[in-house]
Amino acid sequence: MAETLCYFPLLTLFVALQILLAVSCEQIVLDSETTPSLSVSINEEGRTYADLNATVAEALDLCQVRALLNSTRHRVLLSGFQSEPQGHDAKSVDDVFEATVYDYTHGRSIILRGIPFDPTTVSALEANIQPHAISEEVAEAGRMAGTRSDDIVNGGMPPVLTYDFPNGTSHRILNVAISRGNSSRLAHVNMNNGTVEFPQYPSEDIRLLQCTAPRPSGQRSISSAPGTANIRITQGGRELWTLQALRPAASSGIKGSGIELRRVKYKGKTVLYRAHVPILNVEYPSGGDGCGPYYRDWQNQEYPLQCTGTDVAPGFRICNSPARTILDSPQRDGGNFLGVAVYVEGQEVVLKSQMMAGWYRYTSEWRFHVDGTLRPRFGFGAVYEGPYCVCQLHRHHVYWRFDFDIGTAGNNVVREFNKPPLFGSSNYHDKVYEIRRPRDDSRQRHWEISNTRTRDAYSLIPGSNDGASDSYGVGDVWVLRYRSSELDDGVALVGGSASETKANIDKFLTGEEVKDKDVVVWYAAHFKHDQAHDEGRSHVVGPIIRPLRW
Repeated sequence: MAETLCYFPLLTLFVALQILLAVSCEQIVLDSETTPSLSVSINEEGRTYADLNATVAEALDLCQVRALLNSTRHRVLLSGFQSEPQGHDAKSVDDVFEATVYDYTHGRSIILRGIPFDPTTVSALEANIQPHAISEEVAEAGRMAGTRSDDIVNGGMPPVLTYDFPNGTSHRILNVAISRGNSSRLAHVNMNNGTVEFPQYPSEDIRLLQCTAPRPSGQRSISSAPGTANIRITQGGRELWTLQALRPAASSGIKGSGIELRRVKYKGKTVLYRAHVPILNVEYPSGGDGCGPYYRDWQNQEYPLQCTGTDVAPGFRICNSPARTILDSPQRDGGNFLGVAVYVEGQEVVLKSQMMAGWYRYTSEWRFHVDGTLRPRFGFGAVYEGPYCVCQLHRHHVYWRFDFDIGTAGNNVVREFNKPPLFGSSNYHDKVYEIRRPRDDSRQRHWEISNTRTRDAYSLIPGSNDGASDSYGVGDVWVLRYRSSELDDGVALVGGSASETKANIDKFLTGEEVKDKDVVVWYAAHFKHDQAHDEGRSHVVGPIIRPLRW
C-alpha cells in the first residue's frame, strides 16, 4: 500500500488555541490627561479550529471519499469555512466548509464541500486543478531537493507549476526558492514522481546588489484557518465603531481578500456591509527578464509580523505597542504572530496583518479614527531571493471592494465632485448608471456616497500615493449595483498573459441603475516598486473614507 500523508495544516495550532475560545479582551490607552480613554474590546465569532478539524475528519471518513483516496499518497492542502449568501442577492449568510485534498498518486484534486457536521450534504468533486502550496508541502519539497538544516526554503513565483499530460491529468511541480547565506537558487520539485530540476537564471549584477530587500526569515505561513472577531471601539465609555473582522486566512474570494471587514458601523449607523481587497496584480513593464511579466497574487497567506501582547481570539492579538512588519524599521522579515494585530495609535485603532505571495510581502491595514474616518491601507514589500525579481522595477495594482450601506442597504447614491465642474455650475453630479471613472487630481475629484432618505453621507477621497492606471492596471473607480456573485472577478491562475491576469471588473458593467440603490464601489491604487531606489519613500497606498454628514 502506498504511503498515506493525511496532513491537516490546521492541527498544529489546535491545542494552543483551545484555551482562547470564548475569550474577550479590552485594551485601554490614555492619549493624554485631557483626552478620554480609547478602548477596544474583541470577542470571537463563528466556528473554531475544533469545528473545522472535526468537520474535515468526518468528511474524509465518508465511504465515497475513502474510496477515492484509498491506497494513495495525499495531503489536505486547504480547508476552511465560507460564508455564503442565502438566496438571490441576500446579505444574510450560511456557513459551508470546503477542503481541497491533493492526490499525488493520481495527479488530481478532490474538493470536499458541505454543511458542517452534516455528512449527508458533503460532495466530493474530482478536478485537475492545482491548489496553492502550504508551508508543510514547501518544506517537504525542500527536503526532496536536498536542502540542509540551515537552508531557508520558500515558495517561488509562481509557486506551483503544472506538467500536463494528453489525457488531461497533470503533475504538480513546486517552484521553491532555497536561500543559504547570501546565495539563493531555485528548485523545481515534482511532487508526484520526486524528480528535481535546478533551473538557471541570471546571476546577481551590480544593479541587484544595490537592492535593499531584506533576506527571508523562512518562517511558517498559513493560508486557511478560522478567524472571525467582533470588535467594539469606545472612547470614554461612548461607543464609536462596531464591526466584524476576518483574518486574511479566513477571508472570502477565490484568492482571499486580506483583512476583511463586515457590518461596519460608526455611532450606531451602518457605513459598510463589507470591505476587502479581492484583486492584486504584479506587472513587470520591461518584460520581466525571466520574471512575470504578469502575476495575479493572493491575499490569504498570512506571514508573521511582530506583535507582543494578548491573544484574544484565534488569529487576533492586541499589541502592547504598534505592530511591525517588513515595511517598518529595522525592516526585517517575519515576526512572532500570525493573524490580525490590533493596537491603539493616537486617536486611531489599527488592524494590521502581514501576508506573503512567494517573495513578495504585503500588509493589509485598516485605521479607525475617533472622528469616523476610515483609512484602508495596503503596503508592498519583498525579500531578497533568486532570481531577484523583486529587485527589478515592477508595478503593483491593488483593488478594494467597498460595499457601502450608508444607513441602509438600499437608497444609496454616489455623487462625484469636480472643481472646476465638468458641466454646468454644480461641482457635484449623481451617478445614475454603472460606470468606471478615472482619478483626476486637477479637479480635486472625489466621491460622496449618501443615503437619499436620511442625507447621511461619507466621502471617498483618493490617496496622494495611489498612482495612475495604465493598460494593465485598468481603471481607478467603478460604481456598481450590488450583486452577491460579484465578490471577485473569478481569476484563479497566478502567472499568465496580461489579458488572463489583469483585473476584469469591467465585466460587471452591465448598465444597471445605481441611483437610490444598493451600491458597491471598487477603488484601485497603483504603486511603482523600485526596491533599489525606494529608501525613504512610502510603500503604502490607500484612500480616505471620511464622514460628511453623520
